[in-house]
Amino acid sequence: MLRFAIAKGFVLGLFLFASVDAFACGESLFRVGKGVNYRNYFAPVPGRIIAVAKSEGELAMVERLSAAGHDVHVVSNPGEISETLAAEHDFDLVLALFSQRDTVEKELSGFSATYLPVARGGTEEVAQARTSYAYSLETDDSVKQFLKTIHRTLKQRQV
Repeated sequence: MLRFAIAKGFVLGLFLFASVDAFACGESLFRVGKGVNYRNYFAPVPGRIIAVAKSEGELAMVERLSAAGHDVHVVSNPGEISETLAAEHDFDLVLALFSQRDTVEKELSGFSATYLPVARGGTEEVAQARTSYAYSLETDDSVKQFLKTIHRTLKQRQV
């Protein structure tokens, strides 16, 4: 009887140990390519970007884009874009607020860089930017969304 109880306890313990071990990290929900991403974001197609950035949030986004692999040059106002483009012609994109679009488009005349507007989230600018441009961003977008949109824009430029 004692042997039976020990054997029963051993089997029960083995079963509990095996079942806890099997689902400890959520393997039952893991799908190849769909798991948790533990690495930093990266740019599969790195680009050269001019970013019009002054605020702390804008500069933080620039740092994240640089950390992802993009070569980002910062200017403090849109009037400096043509100077930067004249010094180095090989920029791919210009990131600037949608409200600065008139100045940005004047500065871009004669250059091949693409303007990627950033509309202030929660305003009418978002709808206007979406209808006026192939791709646009919102100030509230995540780094991941910025990277996806930049990637799409760069891929479209290659076609």
